[in-house]
Amino acid sequence: MKAMPKIGVALYANGTPFCREGNVACEYRREPFEFSSASDLPSQTLWITNASLNDLIEAGLHKNPKIAHEGYYRSRLDQIGKELGIAHLSLNQQAALLAEVLGNAAEMARIQLGLTQYPSNGLANAVGQMHGQNEPAAGTAMMQVAEQACQRYTACERERRYEKADIFSFWLPRFQWADRLLNQPVPSGDTITAVPGHSLPGMGRDVAALIEWANENKIPLFARIRIRELEQTVGKLMNYGAGAQGINKTTKSGEYEARNMREWCALPELETLSEVGDVEVLQVAVAGGWSRTGLNLHDTRISQISYAYGLVAENMWVGITRKPTPQGNTARTLRTAWLQAIDRMHCLRIAERLYNMGMEVMNYGNGRITVVCPPSVKALIPQAALEEGMLYPASLEGVQLYQ
Repeated sequence: MKAMPKIGVALYANGTPFCREGNVACEYRREPFEFSSASDLPSQTLWITNASLNDLIEAGLHKNPKIAHEGYYRSRLDQIGKELGIAHLSLNQQAALLAEVLGNAAEMARIQLGLTQYPSNGLANAVGQMHGQNEPAAGTAMMQVAEQACQRYTACERERRYEKADIFSFWLPRFQWADRLLNQPVPSGDTITAVPGHSLPGMGRDVAALIEWANENKIPLFARIRIRELEQTVGKLMNYGAGAQGINKTTKSGEYEARNMREWCALPELETLSEVGDVEVLQVAVAGGWSRTGLNLHDTRISQISYAYGLVAENMWVGITRKPTPQGNTARTLRTAWLQAIDRMHCLRIAERLYNMGMEVMNYGNGRITVVCPPSVKALIPQAALEEGMLYPASLEGVQLYQ
């Protein structure tokens, strides 16, 4: 009889693999125990640690197949601990609780995806290997559009600095957000076709008419744009994402200007940008058709509210934006660009409203908005979360807990 795979959590007392005292590990469905170094951990078990990838590399553990970094589930162990509000517990209690939650997540993912072992390079990478897309050939029009339309994690221009502020992340309920994205039609086909201006509504100059035409006819449209102007708040929030405003910065290498570097964008992004500013469409291209992602969540009353299955759900939608390779890098494809546009633009509009409430937005995307919340607006957190359909960490002190 083949042995079942094993998984566990290993917590370093100071969060680095160089710590030799006070470390605690716990295997899924077992009892916690102390360990001094990675060599003390049973080699038949995959250990999810609270160490960063950089620290594991420095310690020479990054190629050890039984040791995984803190971002194995995309959401770091530190973030998971804050969301669950377990930081006040002893390390033994934290290890036992995390082993149960993350072990459940790993087992549900293994069964749903038909895996024989727990993936060593992260759950999203495993999804990408099975359901990811290969990138278009280099130098092709499709590669140019996909590469330029794909966004990166968005950091924001910050002008306010607060003392005694809370830094934390709001997040969209993982199951519901993943379910929405996995059920989105996404662009498909082996080609992308440029559409001449005379074939577009208003010769392509009327952005609102172009968007309405694309939505009504269900056209997988991409546009090369020039952002002339954006509302001030949105411009600050998009400074490093779509680069909507001219901002002079100084680095060790000298001065540079962070300005409009957005070229191609998917229809969901074009629609949002047109609502908050003056956008000029320079060129339009259309993908060959639509397809489905091919992944569905296990949808029950329990799975919809399960924290562990929420982690699985998040890794499934993120995983389909990865390359089908062991490294699991983000794939520069039309599908990735489309899903990222839906995700980032939804998070952007929430970030805008949080900013207007008095919170400083640090970054957003992947169903999450990280903020700096001053004491003066801290009492608004529960209402803001309720209005935006988001969750906030149970670790926040002085804030009304979930009802």
